[in-house]
Amino acid sequence: MKKLLLILTVILSTYLYATDVPTFTLTTTDDKNITVTETKDGLEFKEFKGKAVLLALFGHRCPPCIKEIPEFIKLTETQNDKVEIIAIEAQNYPLEDVKTFVKEHKMNYNVVAGADYNNFISYIANRAGYARGIPLPLLIAINVDGEVESVKAGLVHEDELEILIKDLND
Repeated sequence: MKKLLLILTVILSTYLYATDVPTFTLTTTDDKNITVTETKDGLEFKEFKGKAVLLALFGHRCPPCIKEIPEFIKLTETQNDKVEIIAIEAQNYPLEDVKTFVKEHKMNYNVVAGADYNNFISYIANRAGYARGIPLPLLIAINVDGEVESVKAGLVHEDELEILIKDLND
């Protein structure tokens, strides 16, 4: 009887944990859906399972954020098989304006208009330890196993990004 009770408790707690796991569906400016689920050590991106992810929060009026764009473009062109970039505009710029921004800056990676996803932005900020405001740019590096390996506030240069991508794929 005790064994049965223990087994039922484990099954029930597993079920309750599984149903309470935060999951978000983000839509990019080119209408692709990205499903993000919290894991114990990070985030799982359903569409990019087994691939490293750079999750970048940026602002359309943020000079360091704009300076990073060419580096992300280059990474997408040269390291697309090793990393997926998801950039979320975090200054509440409306979707149509973000689409124009993406086109003007020739962004060739996944971009999400954050105005529709403030709950996800707040969730990420809290998990990264920035409950009182998000420094921009903010880069969260997630390895191929979905584990957060690094959180970096401020401009990250190309050489740092390349080392980071190598580490995320090891």
